[in-house]
Amino acid sequence: MTAKPHWFMQEVFLFRTIASQLWAVLLVPVGVYGLLLATQVDLLHPWRWIIGCLFKAMSPYNWGYVLLLWAAVVVAGTSHARHLTVSPKIPQTRLARLVQLLSPSSLVHAGMHVVMAMVMSYCAAALIGPQFSSLSLPCQGSDQNMGETVGPLHCLNEKSVFVVFSGAFLGLCYSLQYFLHCRHRLQFPLIQQAKFFRVRTLLPQLVVDSAYRVTRLLPAYYLGYYLLGHGVKTWMCALLQLNPSPVDISSVQGLLDVGLLWQTVFGGTFVFCLLDTSWMLLHIFHAQVFKFEVTSSLADQTDRYLSDAVQCSDVPLVQYLGFLDMSLLAQFSPQRRKHIFSLSQPGGHPYVWKTVSTSSLAVLDSLTNRLAACRQNIGVTGQRLSPDPSRVQGSQKAGAGGGQAPGNLEKVTQGLRRTPVLAYFLQQLPEAASAELFKDAQLVVWALEGLSHLVAASYTEDTYGVVQKSLPDILTAMMSLHEALDRHFKMPLAGSRPSHHARLSCQRDVSGQNTRFSLLPAATTALHHIVNVFGKHVESIPLSSEHKQKLRLFLPQKDATGVPRS
Repeated sequence: MTAKPHWFMQEVFLFRTIASQLWAVLLVPVGVYGLLLATQVDLLHPWRWIIGCLFKAMSPYNWGYVLLLWAAVVVAGTSHARHLTVSPKIPQTRLARLVQLLSPSSLVHAGMHVVMAMVMSYCAAALIGPQFSSLSLPCQGSDQNMGETVGPLHCLNEKSVFVVFSGAFLGLCYSLQYFLHCRHRLQFPLIQQAKFFRVRTLLPQLVVDSAYRVTRLLPAYYLGYYLLGHGVKTWMCALLQLNPSPVDISSVQGLLDVGLLWQTVFGGTFVFCLLDTSWMLLHIFHAQVFKFEVTSSLADQTDRYLSDAVQCSDVPLVQYLGFLDMSLLAQFSPQRRKHIFSLSQPGGHPYVWKTVSTSSLAVLDSLTNRLAACRQNIGVTGQRLSPDPSRVQGSQKAGAGGGQAPGNLEKVTQGLRRTPVLAYFLQQLPEAASAELFKDAQLVVWALEGLSHLVAASYTEDTYGVVQKSLPDILTAMMSLHEALDRHFKMPLAGSRPSHHARLSCQRDVSGQNTRFSLLPAATTALHHIVNVFGKHVESIPLSSEHKQKLRLFLPQKDATGVPRS
């Protein structure tokens, strides 16, 4: 029996996906106009240049190409939506990464992007000039010798073939970068902005990054075409029954054609811009805040509350949006906070607060336990980071049974691991274990922010005292996490912060590597926020002596005159 699709995926996710791709389609004519402006520059006659490109972009002759571009953008956007996730699987070894790239879904994604990029590249070439609009051209002298010529009278337009296959190469590279740099992971902005302002900010950088990536990839394509271009040309001539091209592009002289290079660069940039625009709009729309109902009297919508969203592990996107809504609610919405502190009817129980706080504490405790297991694993084995507690147990069992000889299968496995080829593929990837360890770092940050602000607001807004019973558990969980994070980042094997100066958008913090470094400041800020509001009253909260002593460190320090130090 198949599970019933979640209401969020059927309604909100579908609506946001369609809306994002409609905007991507509407931006295609703008991209076509920009392509014509860039490739037909006429600075001596600026008005004729600008108006002429505008009329050419709106010409009925080009409507067919625009329709093809619309279809390609929609297909690419649909593929992006199918792979969109907030918790991707992170391969730990090169072999696991290779298996991921060769999985059926990845191969389908690559095939679709190869085809779509070929279509986009062909349309871009045809829009720029008619010499690229066809794969065949009349052979030189065929009109004069028509009566004597036997066989096809057209030759292969190798320039058009070169441009179209450059699109296929760029589409394949785009798909590889998509998975290698974890671009299918949905990243939430630090500051929530309106969609228009985010697009206006990111779009110019997207164009620059697309051009930079194309210029880095084209040398490899030129080299490949120089080595394999003759075979491609022979295959195309046999397939289309055409004569060979009079100009051999696969030669050194043919590849030095500046006009062809100009066309390929701008066509490739146009292809990457369209694909990235569809990807960017999809992520912008799905990263927007969704306000869940805190309390409701509708009996048939019991799974649409905030309390259900924060514990919806079956649909991780819903859980992430639930914690984001809780964090913003706790900081900026006094009216909605009242519903958190209210008592549910009938029964008069703080159901909403209990569910929200329990789910938040579960997220904090989960990371604390993984950090403890990782630290224990490093202490036992002295190896690199490993978030898997089973490795710790395995190391302990191996130490306890050290007198037993390993089995034959284990000997064979260890011997195979020592071979250079297998060792290369089975070696753990840099930062992979750390990425797996902090895979839900964003959830932890939102849980810390939400809990701290709710607890601080309860000092004056909690009429029924529903938060007071949970204070010891909340403070204990926060201090335990703070201590675990502090110990972890002091270890030499904890990893280093990725560079902030990554040139390519696909190489920036798309995989969420930098989010882990905001965890310790978030935990410190959360504890300071609670202690500053409650003041010395926190000493009356029932905690262990060790935690009470650590909690005093977060109290404002005063100088000799009694003035708090800044």
